[in-house]
Amino acid sequence: MLASLALVATLVVAVLHVLFMVLETFLWTTPRGRKIFGQTVESAAQTKVLAANQGVYNGALAVLLAWAALAGETHAAMAGLVFVIVVGVYGAITAKPTILFLQALPALVALVLTWLA
Repeated sequence: MLASLALVATLVVAVLHVLFMVLETFLWTTPRGRKIFGQTVESAAQTKVLAANQGVYNGALAVLLAWAALAGETHAAMAGLVFVIVVGVYGAITAKPTILFLQALPALVALVLTWLA
């Protein structure tokens, strides 16, 4: 049961990162994307390439987490989750406090469940 919860929690983190990828790669300059990230039309246009690059990283991380979870590669999943937590804490400190709850907290829950399983 605990292993199933850990799997689901890790897959939730992966799905979140797919959503981050879509926002950063495809929706950055749209009204919704600009609102989510607090960007003006000008700043979104100027940072579009950087955001897309960041989105690709989030997509790759999502693939890694999903693969590790589904393949039973516990150590790889845990390493990916630790990475998400560290980056989430850094983002909360330097960019936007809500990143702590949207990124780091779900990864922490998944990490604890994976460790306990």
